[in-house]
Amino acid sequence: MRLDRAGLLALALAALCAAQGAMPAGNDWAALDADTRKLLAPWQENWSALPAAERGRLVANATRWQQMDAAARKDLLKRLAAWQALPPQERARIRARYAAWKALPHDEQVRVHAAAQQFLALPAPRQGALRATFATQDAGSQEAWLQGPADGAWIGKARLAFPFVPDQERDATMRMLRDLAPDAREQLFVLAARLSGDQREKLRKDLLLQPPRERPDLIREKLSK
Repeated sequence: MRLDRAGLLALALAALCAAQGAMPAGNDWAALDADTRKLLAPWQENWSALPAAERGRLVANATRWQQMDAAARKDLLKRLAAWQALPPQERARIRARYAAWKALPHDEQVRVHAAAQQFLALPAPRQGALRATFATQDAGSQEAWLQGPADGAWIGKARLAFPFVPDQERDATMRMLRDLAPDAREQLFVLAARLSGDQREKLRKDLLLQPPRERPDLIREKLSK
């Protein structure tokens, strides 16, 4: 569904919230100035029911919008119109990638940003070659890099080693793999490749039951047999 300019403006004010940190609580509707009330008209009917923090963000973003010059407003509305024109699946994919980025530790965000700057500094043919190489990877391997450079380097192998982890055990399994030293993790993947599906699942469950400091010994013991 395409939005008219008023709808895009409302979406713009809501979208600005994503770029802001915590804001002070907003005022009662009657206390807002006329220009702010006009901008926030789509929320008027439910204003009193909105959480105070959300009202605060909307008021702050309405103020930010009023402070933008005409070019900045036009650019934001143009980008939002382009966003609305994307297929729902593509918007969902972008949202997932943004959420993955926000979940990265700060040091990994710094590494990713530095890598992006290095990539942009490469000649266009080299960039194209790297994009083509990435495109040859399967979807699972591509998505693995959303976990950041530290985890992305081994998550693809983890999915091959343990492809059928129950949903309720995924977080614990990821913590277990992340806590292993790199050499122990690689030994685990080598070991898993030798086992049947049932044996891999038993190994995974056994490792989860072990204290973290004892897991490398269990991996080495089973690998030596």
